[in-house]
Amino acid sequence: MTRPQDIGMVVPLQRKAATADFAGAVREAKRILDEFGFSAPPVNPVTIARELGVKVSFVSMPKHPNVSGFYDAQDDAIYIAKGEYPKRQTFTIAHELGHRLLHREWAASNDYRVMLRDQSLMVIDEKEQEANAFAAHLLVPRDMLDEYRHVASIEELSRLFVVSMPVIRNRLRREFGA
Repeated sequence: MTRPQDIGMVVPLQRKAATADFAGAVREAKRILDEFGFSAPPVNPVTIARELGVKVSFVSMPKHPNVSGFYDAQDDAIYIAKGEYPKRQTFTIAHELGHRLLHREWAASNDYRVMLRDQSLMVIDEKEQEANAFAAHLLVPRDMLDEYRHVASIEELSRLFVVSMPVIRNRLRREFGA
């Protein structure tokens, strides 16, 4: 079993040209939502992961404070930093589930590296972009967001969807230009 404190494959995010398959990530998120019958928020990524046979563990990562979580293809497990803010944990679980569903072969290869969180980087690896798109569309699907966006504030939407306010703002901006 991979132990988070033994992660030897941590690297800072690398800047790459954006060639991410956002449409594929969105389609996969919709497929999962349909498969699991989610029609109202919140969408629980832990339930989805476990139903798919993926172990989800909340662990200490004292040697890697800038790692929110990672997917271990060998163990078919998602490890989440237990000290993270709960709404970040929700997004990280969905993000890592995205890697499992979209990039499983890559995650099992020697090319896979656990990425350090660095919010100052605007351009990130295409697989990270795809996993972010998957997570955003899984947790805050357009149809659900459209249903509630006119009757709830950003703070209320954040609580309803169990994601951070920046995630809600990003989803509103991307879907509706708001």
